[in-house]
Amino acid sequence: MKQLMLSAAILFLQVNVFAGNNEAPIPVIYCTDLFHPHDDPDDHFDLACIYAISEFDIKAIILDQGRKQKEKPGRIPIEQTNHLTSRTVPYEIGLAHELKSPDDTGKQQPDEFQCGVEAILSILDQSSGPVTVITVGSLRDIAAAYNREPELLQNKVSRIYMFIGEAQGAFQEYNVGLDVNAYKCIMNAPLPIYWIPCFDGGAWVNEGNASFWRAKHEELLADASAPLLNFFIYAMLQKNEDDPLAAMRAAPVNEEKERVLADTRNLWCCAVFPYMAGRKYVQRNETYLALPEGKIAPYDRIIEPFTFSTVKLRVDEKGTEFYDDAEASPAIHRFHVNDLEIYPEVMTSVTTNLLKELSHANDWGN
Repeated sequence: MKQLMLSAAILFLQVNVFAGNNEAPIPVIYCTDLFHPHDDPDDHFDLACIYAISEFDIKAIILDQGRKQKEKPGRIPIEQTNHLTSRTVPYEIGLAHELKSPDDTGKQQPDEFQCGVEAILSILDQSSGPVTVITVGSLRDIAAAYNREPELLQNKVSRIYMFIGEAQGAFQEYNVGLDVNAYKCIMNAPLPIYWIPCFDGGAWVNEGNASFWRAKHEELLADASAPLLNFFIYAMLQKNEDDPLAAMRAAPVNEEKERVLADTRNLWCCAVFPYMAGRKYVQRNETYLALPEGKIAPYDRIIEPFTFSTVKLRVDEKGTEFYDDAEASPAIHRFHVNDLEIYPEVMTSVTTNLLKELSHANDWGN
């Protein structure tokens, strides 16, 4: 019995050293408009970085736009990432159609597209503690879940991090346009909203209250292992092999690797995810990392590339954002870049190191 207890204690210590702290894993529901063939492979970078953060206990991945998932299955990159990391993160496809109104429950939609909403409600109901929700597409399934059981979400959701919208209401951002009623529902709901606008001041513009930045693939994937490179090659070259899992273990084809590394990526999410896990951002020599407190060295300089500030906001029928100090307008937390000059460099470096961390954590080699 003493030997068994000692072994259990050693295992517990190993798990927490790997995680970088002594905190319990953070339960996460991740909602994404991930497809294969892709609409935008930034979603594949997001997926890899979510998996890289060991503090996250990903309870489920909800695949946005269920009908489109039937044609362009986002399950393929999830299954590839599960295979490479020896994990079994579950996934479900979401509702097929836009909500008809801000209070639509989506129950009238076909049964085969109900699994995403049902998974959200089941996870929240069964969780012994609060759950973090992260959305990088539309808010359709979260909104439908809220409309079905608002008190459950109010009681069990610790924070909703939403990458969506335009900070100045200058135009209807893409994710908003996917389901305007869902956006209006959640933005006006009494929930702990952490709003991360995609743009600020127009399309492809960031004046300080959006997460958007650009990065070169050759920087992002500089330290990626061969299997991880294969993952991105498969996605970006829109391959369609009979065995997508086996394709991860082959040696990367140099010509394909060079094509992928020559590209540039628009990004919004990857380097923001560590904040949601409670990590600190640090400068270490010439690089930037996001680390659990237990892995911060005495010589690291802690920085804050971004913060959240409270604003009062309302969303109209068209999904346009308006700042309004009226008492009835909900208060939400909005993303803010602290130093626009170094922001792209910091976020690119953090993302590069997350992908490196993913490779090393799974002993993939190079």
